[in-house]
Amino acid sequence: MSRFWHVRSARTLALMISFIVVLATSILLALSCLLRLTSGQWPGFAQQGINAVSNLRFNDNLAVIAMVVLAVLGLLLLLSALIPGPRQSILLNTDDPSAGSEQAISCRGISTLVGHEVERTDSVTRASVKTSPALVQVTVQTPAHSVQRVRENAQARAQRVIDGLPLQRAPKVKVSVQRRGGN
Repeated sequence: MSRFWHVRSARTLALMISFIVVLATSILLALSCLLRLTSGQWPGFAQQGINAVSNLRFNDNLAVIAMVVLAVLGLLLLLSALIPGPRQSILLNTDDPSAGSEQAISCRGISTLVGHEVERTDSVTRASVKTSPALVQVTVQTPAHSVQRVRENAQARAQRVIDGLPLQRAPKVKVSVQRRGGN
C-alpha cells in the first residue's frame, strides 16, 4: 500500500489559490464570449486586452515578462503539486499488510494526549506540546524552585504516553521547563 497520501499533507492553499484564479479567469472569458455573441461587440475590458495583445511581438519586453511570469507560476504550481507537504501523522503498528489499509495518529492528537498527561504533573501550571514524527517538544511552566524534579516528572509522564501508543517509530521526547511565578 502506498503511504504517500495518508502520511503527508496536501498543498491545499496553493491549490485553492490557483483554483480561484483559474475560475475567475474562465468566468470573465465566458462572460466576454456571451456578450460578444449577444451584442456583436466585445465588452470594453476585453476589447482593450485584445488590442494590447494584438500589437505585441514575441521580443517585446512586456511579452517576455509575461512569459517568464507565467512559466515561473506554472513551475511553482507543478512543484507544489508534486512535492508533498511535511509529515503530520505517525503510522501505528496495527497495520495488517493483507488488508491493504493503514492506521495513523496525527501529530496534533499526540500533542493533545501528552499535554493533558503532563499538565497532571505536580507543580505544572501549563504545558504546551509541539509534535513532529521525530520529536515531541514539551514546554512546561512551573512556579516551583526545583525545576529539575519537575522536568524529570514531566519527562517520565510524556515518555509513558509515547510508550503506551503502538507507534511504528516513536518520536524522541524533549522537555524544557520555564519557572514562572512563585516565591
